[in-house]
Amino acid sequence: MELSGADHRRLIFIDLISIFLRVIVIGRGRNTPYICLRVRYTHEIMEENTVIFHGTNGWYTSKTGYTTCITIDTPDCFIILDAGEGFTKIPDVYPSIQKPTLLFFSHFHLDHISGLHTLARCQFEGGLSIYGPPGVGMLSGFIGYPYTIPISELAYPVTITELSEGRCDLLIPVETAFLVHTQPVFGYRFELSKTIAFCTDTGPCEGILTLGTGADLLITECAYLPGQEDQGWPHLNPEAALRLAKEAGAKQLALVHFAADLYTSLDKRISIRDIGPDFSDIIIGMDDMVIRI
Repeated sequence: MELSGADHRRLIFIDLISIFLRVIVIGRGRNTPYICLRVRYTHEIMEENTVIFHGTNGWYTSKTGYTTCITIDTPDCFIILDAGEGFTKIPDVYPSIQKPTLLFFSHFHLDHISGLHTLARCQFEGGLSIYGPPGVGMLSGFIGYPYTIPISELAYPVTITELSEGRCDLLIPVETAFLVHTQPVFGYRFELSKTIAFCTDTGPCEGILTLGTGADLLITECAYLPGQEDQGWPHLNPEAALRLAKEAGAKQLALVHFAADLYTSLDKRISIRDIGPDFSDIIIGMDDMVIRI
């Protein structure tokens, strides 16, 4: 389809407005949800992935947020990362999901699986495929009586598959790596139109570097306060998360899974930017934040 001169001028104007909005959004106050607008230099429709942080707390839900759950809406499938209490928001944001849904678990601490009791509210019309590290099969017992409605009574098909470390060719290319925590934990790397890596409940480790290498968006946990460490209960503080992101060459770092007993207010999260100038471009995760990539 050929465009008239007026149409070309209109599209150029829209591109300029997009650039302006992107600068405004990135430069706004710290409490502003980060919405990344990608400027189209051509007039072709580009594939885009919508990332929503439904839950950004670690350990328990509090006034600062729900426990961990992130979704990535792609052109081909709907990806869910962990199913903490943030999972309960999904039916309100996505009343019906026609695409295949892929749910990836990092591990099985309660703050990452407790939202499964609301599976009956979800309309996964394209079916639900659950994936996780060794031991994921235990969820077939958790999703059932006496805890919640069993898989056999849900209105859509559900499968549970244990993944091995390394590359997995599912509906999308996925790479897994073991992280460092008190039990086996997987991190994930998704090769979409943009590369997104997810690493939570972990201390500093090689797995983060492997999965985060050159990623367009690296999402890591930030359970500990600046300068805080505990080798007996491995987690990341902001400095370690940024250092690992830089070593991996990730283009953008987003922090989630803030320990609810340590980050007792959103202001405490936001104060991470005060550590130094290198922290000014980090995405400080907040519940219901949207990132378009």
